Amino acid sequence: MNNSRNEQYKGPELLAPAGDFQAFLGAINAGADAVYLAGNMYGARAYAKNLTEEEILSALDYAHIHGRKIYLTVNTLTKDGEGEGLKDYLSPFYFAGLDGVIVQDIGVMCYLREVFPDLPIHVSTQATVSSVYGAKFYKEFGATRVVPARELTLPEIKEIVNLGIETECFIHGSMCYSYSGQCLFSSYLGGRSGNRGRCAGPCRQPYCLKERAKDAYILSLKDMCTLEILPELIDAGITSFKIEGRMKSPSYAAGVTAIYRKYIDRYLSNPCAKYKVEEQDLRDLKNLYLRTDLQRGYYEKNHDKNMVSISSPSYNKTDEELSAKLTELYCRKKEPVTIPAKISFVTGEKAKLTFEFKGKTYEIEGDEVLEAQKAPLSKDDLVKRFAKSSEGMFAFDAEINVSEDAFLPVGAINALRRQGEELLISHIRDEFDTRRINDNSQFAVKSDLKADAKTSGAEAKALTKPNSANGTGFRIFATTPEQAGAAREFINSYEADHPKNSDNKSASFYLVIPANLYSTTRQIPGTCLSLPFVLRSANTERLRETILRAEEDSNIKGYYVNQTDSFQLLKDLNVKKDIYGDLNLYVMNSRSAGLCQKLLNGYTIAPECSKNELSGVTAGELFFYGRVPLMQSANCVKLTTNSCNHTEEFVEITDRLRARFPIYSHCSENICYNTIYNSVPLSLHKHAGTVLSAGIKTFQLRFTTESPKEMTKILSYLSNVILEGEKSEAFYDYTNGHFVKGVL
Repeated sequence: MNNSRNEQYKGPELLAPAGDFQAFLGAINAGADAVYLAGNMYGARAYAKNLTEEEILSALDYAHIHGRKIYLTVNTLTKDGEGEGLKDYLSPFYFAGLDGVIVQDIGVMCYLREVFPDLPIHVSTQATVSSVYGAKFYKEFGATRVVPARELTLPEIKEIVNLGIETECFIHGSMCYSYSGQCLFSSYLGGRSGNRGRCAGPCRQPYCLKERAKDAYILSLKDMCTLEILPELIDAGITSFKIEGRMKSPSYAAGVTAIYRKYIDRYLSNPCAKYKVEEQDLRDLKNLYLRTDLQRGYYEKNHDKNMVSISSPSYNKTDEELSAKLTELYCRKKEPVTIPAKISFVTGEKAKLTFEFKGKTYEIEGDEVLEAQKAPLSKDDLVKRFAKSSEGMFAFDAEINVSEDAFLPVGAINALRRQGEELLISHIRDEFDTRRINDNSQFAVKSDLKADAKTSGAEAKALTKPNSANGTGFRIFATTPEQAGAAREFINSYEADHPKNSDNKSASFYLVIPANLYSTTRQIPGTCLSLPFVLRSANTERLRETILRAEEDSNIKGYYVNQTDSFQLLKDLNVKKDIYGDLNLYVMNSRSAGLCQKLLNGYTIAPECSKNELSGVTAGELFFYGRVPLMQSANCVKLTTNSCNHTEEFVEITDRLRARFPIYSHCSENICYNTIYNSVPLSLHKHAGTVLSAGIKTFQLRFTTESPKEMTKILSYLSNVILEGEKSEAFYDYTNGHFVKGVL
């Protein structure tokens, strides 16, 4: 077994999952350099067993004694009421030396930086860092590490590595079909949010692309296994190799860790030797847990139909004999660190235990050694007794000096050993005594800030822009050139009939079009460009050229961004026009809202917010109508089903209940990806009064599959609902989404 890691070890960190304490032990004992786990709150695996507070504190001691680390997942989107519990939840772990937190919610990141200034922040893969720009944003924000999107190729990972921020990349385990953090599929189909750790896995269900086609598992990816390309990943300079699997068994955590430990060490010990993976190890990986088959992920390609299950994604049967063997070998007990020591039992003197730990010498005195009346102390017995460990943390490899007639009660001998163990544990904990905490910080803050004497000129300008100053604002999102044309006609007609300030019901309309339509459609004053859902190296240069042209166009008002990647690109280009946060730059709490108000000219309220959760985000824009994008995927259903025509268009998939989900294939951006939309549009027309009473002033109307004629009719109806109080029922199918009941 592997105990303490060599402090001179220079290879990548091997990071293993733990869903419970037994899995934690298995991972550490099998050679993990670090373990990521969750407590009973804020972790994106709500259905995992997870660890209690006592177990996490014990795990921290055990990991640190062995020279390993623990990272805690705090990677769910958090509501204001939930955020208030973060301080009390994290404080015990922080002062016990927690080595980092993995976070998705940017509001939570702000809060943790403020409250726990000495706590390293790792940006979760849920934040969808898909380029060097996103990594740069979080590096400047104060994060120490990013977990890039799993869809990145190795050259893209190297760009982030070269930025000088730590990188944590998945090397093994289950894979989502969607970019992590850009999926609302489970949320809208089942009311269980993947962003809040409750994904129901609808992508693992069968769908078909064409009528009369057979159902197949076209949204389900095979499991990732990078064992055969480990040398390339090691040479890329990745900081941490991450194994997926907090929902999986302790034997899985231990077995996968042991195999990857073997091959990492083998390559590092002799990089010039021929690297070869043994077939038995691949079989063992499959026998521990497998969904259909193994594949290497995206490191070598942008997408590949061979990554997709097609056949049933049910799990292959686990090898129970292998599982039992691994459990017994790694998961049953703590493996104490052995400390060389000298122990003296001299008659008439106090017993002494002397040892050195991390450069410091310790000497502990026990009770006075007595003269034996019957059986004197046995040297062999003392060696065995000090080799034991009461807490499973330390064992002493003792050099014993004992008088021939020496005697000491067993209780006193054990007490001396326990004193040594306690001193060593205290030494470990003392390393974190200097950590500070800000007790005065509150999670919920007033988000609709007003410019005042304390606000800088730039911030004051930004904080006054999110909503229309003269009334209600509408943002009309078009997907196609035809829809853009229909929107222009509607806006021109409305403005002709309603001159500015003619009455107190005046409204402002802005058209929002995809950036790739900029060169092919005629713009009107107040047009905004929506940047791609996903920014990657391959589409950056073309997008940069579009932005630079738009900066010179007086008709372009600004840009909508779905990621920090796109925001950082705009920042680096020093754009002068407005920047708005789009749908997937999630704002679910007042902390996130406050940050967005400082950085942006507006933001979009997260579509998982209910009517009761609007109070902290009322300065934002509300998604009022449209099909909610459920997924952004690097893979393409047309490619998977051998029907790719390299055309940017809508296709449909149907589920087992024959619900039809439109998919838009983005084929013109050099990194073809799919956007999967909900089967029916969200429409909050019944709740317009509630929304207006909450203080929302800006409404987003998003169009995808609607014809220009349908679009014009819907625009007329919804503008009357909001501006005139129209009460008639909608003439289209719709859903209220999470507005009434909220989301789990």
